[in-house]
Amino acid sequence: MKKIISPSVLDVKKEDLILYVNKLIEYGVKNVHYDVMDNIFVPNVALQYKEIEDIIKQCPKHIMNIHLMVKDVFGYYKMYRDIGDILTFHFEAFDSLDDLSILLAKAKKDNVKIGLAIKPETKIEVVFPYLKHISLLLIMSVNPGFGGQKFIQSSYDKIFAAKKYINDNELNIILQVDGGINNENIHYCFDAGINLAVVGSYLVKNFSKETIKELTK
Repeated sequence: MKKIISPSVLDVKKEDLILYVNKLIEYGVKNVHYDVMDNIFVPNVALQYKEIEDIIKQCPKHIMNIHLMVKDVFGYYKMYRDIGDILTFHFEAFDSLDDLSILLAKAKKDNVKIGLAIKPETKIEVVFPYLKHISLLLIMSVNPGFGGQKFIQSSYDKIFAAKKYINDNELNIILQVDGGINNENIHYCFDAGINLAVVGSYLVKNFSKETIKELTK
């Protein structure tokens, strides 16, 4: 299985953002992870709509994986539905399962790819009924909202369980992990069954073409 990373730009200085994304693409990265926060669902803010617009205008075309850590899922869906390749919302952000079903139906009608993310304390089994309706499952291996946190070891169990369910049901879905990923644990994550690893602060601190090769070897 090919090992693919989706670098997060959460810890990149705002003034360096365009340069960083351009360098990622120059180094062969095809998928970039963009964090959007509302200071409500998580106590932090990250990229704003205008900054993502600037990236689209000033960087070569690439897969834009937008991770929306927001409470107003319908408002942000409307804002971002024409931007990015996959919009990932948190399962915990929906007020009800009916709201989740409504958003999935809306996205299907609009031909928008949706991902679902779950926090570390959320049991993996709660999202299984929805996997056939989404394009990506994101397992958070840290508490969402801040970069530089330590990988939560129990995340491996979630990855194993999700991969088994995906295989058993012959689903075509990306399995992604995000949080505390570095040159040591990333290979265990791939072995456990993920398709796509989000790498944030480790890559920012060790930014080079060689580091990207090391993470995907």
